[in-house]
Amino acid sequence: MHLHLTPRNFFLLCTLLLSLVASVGARAADELLIYVFSADAPTAGAEVVIDQKSVGKTAVDGSLLVDISGEGMHTLSVVAGDESVETRFSSAAGQLIDAIIEIDLDKVFLDIYSQPEGVADRQRAAQGTLNILVTGGGEPVSEESVYIAGIGTSLRTNLRTNAAGEVSISLPRGRYRTQVAEQSANLRVVGGLTRTVELTINDSRETMEMALPQLEEVFVVASFDPTSLEVSERDTTNIVDTIGVELLARFADSDVAASVVRVPGISVQDDKYVFIRGLGGRYVSATLNNATMPSTNPTKRTVPLDLFPSNFVSQLDIKKTFLTSMPGESTGGNLVINTKTFPDEAIRGVNIQGGYTPGLTSETVFVDALAGDFDGLGWDDGTRREDPALSVISGMLASGQAVDSQTGEIFQLDDFTAGELRRAGALLLKDGFDPSFESAAPAAKMGVNFGDLFLLDGSELGIYAAMNYSNEWSQRENGERYTYESQGEVADNFLYRQYSNTIELNGFLSVGWNVGDSTFEWNTVASRVTDSQLERSVGQEGDEFQALIRQTIQWEERQYLSTQLAGTHFLTDSGSLLFEWQATLSQADRYAPDRREYDFTATSSATDPETLKAQYDFQSPNDQQTDLFNGFILEPGTIVRRYDELVDNNLDLSGKFVWDIFDSGASYAQLTTGVQFISRRRDADSATYGFNVNQVRDDLLRTSNLLVSDVVYSCDDAAASIECGSETERGISNNANTGLVFVDKTLASDSYDAELEYNSAYAMYDHTFDSSWQVIFGARYETYQQITNTFSLQGEQGSVQSVIDEDSILPSVGVNWFVADTHQLRFALSQTVARPDFKEAANATFYDNEFNVRVRGNPFLEISHIINADLRWEWYLSEIDNLSVALFYKDMDKPIERVVQAASGTAGNTRTFQNSDSAALYGVELDGRFEFILGDGYDQTLFFAFNAAFIESEVSAENQEDRSLQGQPEYTANLIFGYDHVSAGHQLTVLLNQNGKSIADVGVSGQPDVFLEPRLDLNIVYRFDVSDSLTLKAKLENLLDDEVEYTQGGQTFQVYNRGPSIQVGLDWQF
Repeated sequence: MHLHLTPRNFFLLCTLLLSLVASVGARAADELLIYVFSADAPTAGAEVVIDQKSVGKTAVDGSLLVDISGEGMHTLSVVAGDESVETRFSSAAGQLIDAIIEIDLDKVFLDIYSQPEGVADRQRAAQGTLNILVTGGGEPVSEESVYIAGIGTSLRTNLRTNAAGEVSISLPRGRYRTQVAEQSANLRVVGGLTRTVELTINDSRETMEMALPQLEEVFVVASFDPTSLEVSERDTTNIVDTIGVELLARFADSDVAASVVRVPGISVQDDKYVFIRGLGGRYVSATLNNATMPSTNPTKRTVPLDLFPSNFVSQLDIKKTFLTSMPGESTGGNLVINTKTFPDEAIRGVNIQGGYTPGLTSETVFVDALAGDFDGLGWDDGTRREDPALSVISGMLASGQAVDSQTGEIFQLDDFTAGELRRAGALLLKDGFDPSFESAAPAAKMGVNFGDLFLLDGSELGIYAAMNYSNEWSQRENGERYTYESQGEVADNFLYRQYSNTIELNGFLSVGWNVGDSTFEWNTVASRVTDSQLERSVGQEGDEFQALIRQTIQWEERQYLSTQLAGTHFLTDSGSLLFEWQATLSQADRYAPDRREYDFTATSSATDPETLKAQYDFQSPNDQQTDLFNGFILEPGTIVRRYDELVDNNLDLSGKFVWDIFDSGASYAQLTTGVQFISRRRDADSATYGFNVNQVRDDLLRTSNLLVSDVVYSCDDAAASIECGSETERGISNNANTGLVFVDKTLASDSYDAELEYNSAYAMYDHTFDSSWQVIFGARYETYQQITNTFSLQGEQGSVQSVIDEDSILPSVGVNWFVADTHQLRFALSQTVARPDFKEAANATFYDNEFNVRVRGNPFLEISHIINADLRWEWYLSEIDNLSVALFYKDMDKPIERVVQAASGTAGNTRTFQNSDSAALYGVELDGRFEFILGDGYDQTLFFAFNAAFIESEVSAENQEDRSLQGQPEYTANLIFGYDHVSAGHQLTVLLNQNGKSIADVGVSGQPDVFLEPRLDLNIVYRFDVSDSLTLKAKLENLLDDEVEYTQGGQTFQVYNRGPSIQVGLDWQF
């Protein structure tokens, strides 16, 4: 029985899930703590308005504590006499919000954070000070022990009051439990704020009360120092762009790849692969919770980021300058993915979404005729897996021997037995070449998430889990594909259409435990993306210039599994020494069973290619349009089945110490040291089988229906239209002179194994002088040994071992000048490396799905060394409005690039890798955001954000003119417009993105380069908060449907359209 997840069944399943979680109660309210100051003194009696509703007035110390129900955007207004301040903030359910307002200066300082935080988060948090006065019977109590601990964690600080009954301590902002004389009370520490509070114990010492602020109680005082607060991107040691939870939700992107394109200087290829400032692949490193990630796609060095759904992610950091704590291959940058661990409160959530693509949804599409029981989950059940008998038959035919499995006796194969083995092998290959046809279903997506926080005795335990499923169709319509001879003459000339059914299934589980001065985490990620892709092409091939019909069928499963244990520990009571460690086991797997392809060609120009292109109906079977076909034969050399599986097993261990050497307020210093050990093993297996026949026997290959099953068949199960008899010569045979026989087309170099030992140690010193200058310098030492065992392409195809064994010392230095409160200047200089990875160093071939071409590695590649320089000016006009300009330069020795392999005709449709001599890359980057208030009360706002990078490069290579670096766009640009109506719950975002022209593949030996042309992309996202727990979302994607075009020598190389789409969904959080 086949599992078909129809739209009706999908929404029935969603309804069931909604009913399962509907019994969960209402969510807890958020806590907003407001402090109002004027002329550096607390302001009493200031009226506070939240979401256009008055919630109270500030007390004598300028404070007011209120509950905020629901997550998302809120407005805040404070009025004190003739002075007023308006602002806006966005918070998730259960978070704490500290708002400190200097109403006379029209300044607002917001700090939004989670109640449960790990040790590392607490170290980075803004500090506040508590002055505690302990009284009893109206008198100060001296020499009394005061214990302070974070809510839910064990007691960690023991202080004693002085003769005046006072004690003082600085702590990271948050909630704390204070215990005096076996009595406890809860207190709130606010970053940048000094609070003096009185704790009164009664004579019986059974209860303790925190005195309420009264006008005559002069000891209840609050003072504010704004320099104590931190801002994420502003206070980083290097150039970083951050996308937090709020922006991830606003952009409504389903995965990480779609989100990072909103960052200046970032471009994404194939909706998966990130380029930073024109550099991708080997120049960009990616880490998941501090562990490096391998790629699951052999065609790319970069990790395919469509594997990681946005609802797994708490924050994305794109670090554009190298620090010694980052991998040495972070030339373009380091993409840091941090997943969620501690929920702020108990959460339950379900989201469902449907999608429609005009011209695709409900239209006829061609699909794989082979279908397994679990195709609806993206899991091949073995239907497409290679039959073990094929390798056995191949081995016997290659050796000319057979072995008796019982006795071990060896027999020499005679001609008859060898012929029957070839027949048997052909019978195992014959099915599944002709496509089936069905209607494309609407896109369907569903996700569930669960989280809870448990306050235990002396500790807190957080659990977060999420699971997502999606099933959607995509297309390439109006496709054209060409290849050219060296003088620009057209060789291949095709129209094509491609349909892909993409199924994603992923799950995430995180368990965090805060106990005392330690945080422990267990993070497990399982992510799968499956593509069932079919492509049909018609036109003229470039060798004999005959009419041709080509088809490719591919099923590809990409999987990433990871489990990680991590810990963070304060090693001193003051928290000045921090130790972080992690141990990660992961596996990346690409399983591509049974890639099937074939060509039909018209002999003797019997069919005109142009007529065929004009009249061929891609959405109909070939046997329903036979009037178009004359003189076609099945090309025996092109009909193949290929079976691939690539598995990377990885171990990543790392640890680092962070030591706050001193902190005198305006000046402070920090030393970071660490080590990392990475061990990786790859096993890449590939087998290719096909058919052989006497090439002069065209009559064995002819068909008027252009169905493979009319040529490759067995009389035991032949269709009624096929004549079979004792004298019949056609179909599958035991002799290549009378029919098709099995042949193994696997090359020794198609499979390879590799191993990597990659170890590093680093030290980095960070010193800030008088809040004006910051100097960061350090060095990273890396030992890198990569061994790839492959085979030669020449002669007897003997074994070839590619060895990369090098030690590297990679220094970095950075200087930040805090010119004023609103201006700062950053400079960084560093050295990095770029190394060939496994696939680039092996002679094995793999397929690039963008061009449907073969790519082959090069075992003679060398390491590239790069010098990097960056300069950035940042201007913070307000907490929201900002502008920055950055200059960057990279000097590269022996850069590695993908090139078009020198060959003629169709054989020229192959790629490989080579080192160029040198390259220089430089550019300027702009980034800004400005917000405009519409009306009163900060209830309606309009914002405009833009970012752009203008990039140039020059590459020098032997026998080539100077050109740009492969993959580097001339520019990247994003425009984002947003409108918010907070009280009505409306949010509208318009996103425009365009990347400039870039070299996709370098042409060599007189071949022109292949360029990706600029393309404008427009998306519109709308959100409506129906209630605190229910949100309606809609996204209009690819509205302009600008064509994707590649050119070569000024002529079209490939072009296609994807089509616009609309997605509508509901997000229900409990």
